[in-house]
Amino acid sequence: MKRVGKILLVIALIGLCVFSCVIGPFGQKWVVQPHIQMAPETFPVGPIRVPNTLLGVIIADLVLIGLFAAGTRHIRAGRPEAMVPRGLQNLMETIYEFLANFLRGIVGERAEKMLPLLITFFLFILVANWIELFPGFDTVGLIEHVHEGEGHAVRHVGPLVFLTHEKGEYTLVPYLRAANTDLNVPLALALISVFMTQVYGVQALGWGYFYRFINIKALTRGGIMGIMNFLVGLLETLSEFTKIISFSFRLFGNIFAGMVLLLVITSLLPFVVPVAFYILEVFVGAVQALVFTMLTAAFTAVATAGHGEHH
Repeated sequence: MKRVGKILLVIALIGLCVFSCVIGPFGQKWVVQPHIQMAPETFPVGPIRVPNTLLGVIIADLVLIGLFAAGTRHIRAGRPEAMVPRGLQNLMETIYEFLANFLRGIVGERAEKMLPLLITFFLFILVANWIELFPGFDTVGLIEHVHEGEGHAVRHVGPLVFLTHEKGEYTLVPYLRAANTDLNVPLALALISVFMTQVYGVQALGWGYFYRFINIKALTRGGIMGIMNFLVGLLETLSEFTKIISFSFRLFGNIFAGMVLLLVITSLLPFVVPVAFYILEVFVGAVQALVFTMLTAAFTAVATAGHGEHH
């Protein structure tokens, strides 16, 4: 009977997918096509306009703070229950131990000092990416008046107001948008990553760490090798700035493209088909968080390693 149930479920899913692919295009004239823009939308809060990605950042922070506050309450209170972790505490400890063991293999003996930053990077980026998949992101917001013909008409259903496919004078400004679809957020994370890499490098190697960038001693020794070492240092300096660019645009590009993909697919094929893309975005969100954290760990490991050839 279980096998028959699985077969029927598969047939039903295939039927819904076919229905979506066949019926979806016919219904496009009734579907409100999504408005997509690269810059975050803003809505008024008192005398100022607040970007909706800022709320995405705040929600991600609150989710993380709430989870770990609830998961560590027995530990902070010194209760005996903390000795045998259960429920949320067990989940939090499992996540921490997995990430800590994984990152120790990359950073090595200095991992303990860097783990708080690296794990925070991973968890914040992961949560900020995943909460975009919850209902209400990009679809619930403030109805604003625009020029005639540049927006949509509206329809009132009780206390709710909906945009329609018809041309009108209104547009939707979403209250919530994924934090990493705003280039400012990945850029801020990239700046923190690169800056802390330098901090850890100085802590591990002292002020001589900066010889890897401006190797005056190698230049004063003269010779071809001295000049080459000095030029390599300049390339190292350039690479630190290119890290900021690559960190920022890799994270921003993948998450923004995922947001656009979900908006377009759900407007074209609203049945079942979007589920596959939602699953894909769960995977992409986790991969981007892991890549950002791994690269930060790898660059930090290189920065804190000995560079005797530069002294």
